[in-house]
Formats: sequence, C-alpha cells, structure tokens
Amino acid sequence: MAQNGKPRIAKISAQMQVRIPRELYESYGFGSEAEVVATKTGVEFRPVKSAGEKCADLLEALVSEGLSGKELVSRFRAEAGPVSESVEYHVVDFE
Repeated sequence: MAQNGKPRIAKISAQMQVRIPRELYESYGFGSEAEVVATKTGVEFRPVKSAGEKCADLLEALVSEGLSGKELVSRFRAEAGPVSESVEYHVVDFE
C-alpha cells in the first residue's frame, strides 16, 4: 500500500467532488464507490468492498483457522449473516 504518512492534496470541484490521487486509488483498491467516514479531525475515504469480496475475506480467515467441510460452512453462515450488495447513502451538510 502507498501509505507513507505524507499528506496529499486533493482537488475539490465546484460540485463538491473530490479526486483521489491515482496512486492511492490504485494501491487501496478503490472502485466506483467510496465509504466516507466523519472523524474527529475530518473526513476519511475508504474503498467499498463488494459483498463477494467481504465473503471471500471471511472464508479465507476461517480456512486459515483450519476449518473445513461442514464446520467451515456452518461458521461461514453464522459469521457472514445476511449479504447485500446495497449501499446506504447519507447526505452531510457542511457549513
């Protein structure tokens, strides 16, 4: 990952659109959407993983624990919960 702690400047358009620098976009695996999180010091952008990617990450973690067969399937179902591709959007009004 291209995380060297060096601040980057991003342009904000008149339509309040932010351009993520290419190096960061590619190294963090951004797609067509980003999760936007309000923090105490500002706003943080995170790549949005698809439901399939989240499931694959969970499956990989369970396999690394040594699970297999029916035990793997059972734990996967218990931990994955309902899987949805939907994204919830919130509008934040910055003064």
